[in-house]
Amino acid sequence: MKRKITIESLARMTQDEFSVMGERFDKVDARFEKIDHALKNILDVVLEIPSKKSFEHLEAKVQTIDTRLASVKRRVRK
Repeated sequence: MKRKITIESLARMTQDEFSVMGERFDKVDARFEKIDHALKNILDVVLEIPSKKSFEHLEAKVQTIDTRLASVKRRVRK
């Protein structure tokens, strides 16, 4: 024997399912926000890492300063 469903009970069931789906989407949104925050942190860290060109520039500066320091040491010893 088939059970008859009234429009009111069908509407209530539909509303309940939409409420459940809304809760699930809220959880998914919260997870996406956490992922977005983590990705922003990773990007901030990556952007702080100097490039190879920056390292080469720094190395050249250090070599220049080292050469000058050696020259000053030679003058001081004389």
